[in-house]
Amino acid sequence: MCDMKRTLYVLALTLTAFGLPGAEGGGRGATALPNGRGATASSMSIDPRAVAELMPLALEAADIFERATDREAKHAAELRRRGIAEVPPARSARHTVNTAGLGKLVFDDRGEIYIDRRFVTDEEMKTVYAIERWIAKWFPGETAKRKIPRAKAGGAAGVPVFCGFESARYQQHDALIARLTAEFNANKAAWCGGSPEQAAKIKNLTPAQVKAHMIEESGGNGPRSKAAWAADPLQVNVPGDWGEEKKLVGLAKPAKRNEGSAEANVRAAIKYLSRKGFGVSGRPASARPGSTFDGWREACRRYNGRRDRTDTDRYYSDEYADKIMRRAANPDLFVPIEIKLAAKADQ
Repeated sequence: MCDMKRTLYVLALTLTAFGLPGAEGGGRGATALPNGRGATASSMSIDPRAVAELMPLALEAADIFERATDREAKHAAELRRRGIAEVPPARSARHTVNTAGLGKLVFDDRGEIYIDRRFVTDEEMKTVYAIERWIAKWFPGETAKRKIPRAKAGGAAGVPVFCGFESARYQQHDALIARLTAEFNANKAAWCGGSPEQAAKIKNLTPAQVKAHMIEESGGNGPRSKAAWAADPLQVNVPGDWGEEKKLVGLAKPAKRNEGSAEANVRAAIKYLSRKGFGVSGRPASARPGSTFDGWREACRRYNGRRDRTDTDRYYSDEYADKIMRRAANPDLFVPIEIKLAAKADQ
């Protein structure tokens, strides 16, 4: 269930099922949420006046849910018709309802739920704002934002959970990212195929950079992106983008997309990316003994290399690299993966 549907479903249906004062154990005080995270509402007390106040808002929210679902379905159908993969909404299109957990009820691991403004009108948002005021009025101690830095929200692996990419599938490779990043930083010369002197000038690669790069390559919601995320999240092992230099990072020319394991492909991609820091070819750094590492931003730019012009009149590869580095530098900032191309002039 997407964020839009989950948000309005929860607001419209679940909140009205909270227990009355003194309710303990089962019954109306314990309500399972279809929130995709397995969270449930524990028994809690709520003033009956709060329930009465919420009821008309919940009914309105239920109607909004139906309309928004229809708009979202039409939007998805149009994207499919045009062959465009869905991407998360732009930052300006995301409205965050800060719950920080209503009592013991937590909507996600940061106590936030999102509304995709593309499918909700300004008039309908008045109901959402009214519900926010209801939360603040009846749960004043629960509405401060959680202070869990996203940069430290990835558990033991220490890999960020990026804003806009909180669902479980985006955290699937965190342990692998942390391990391979540590291996690279411990032996840069072997990974980049260069001399110790060349390797010494490579700034440490961070898990945030690797994950931010994965999101840019395979972070879409379409089946093609999801398939790549599972097996080749950095899309290094693609038949139509093959070069002999990829044999030198441990790959064999694939017959189809997503061949090989995630570990083998991510390992190869980090090697290939580091070599791109020394030159466009992606060959081992030793092939250019006098070269030095040009930085991770430049390595990312060469990794993609597209020269299409974007709607901001820049090269696609520049937009691509900047998005990766900006996302990695600030996990709390939502950086959408979409890059819009410049409109083609009429022939």
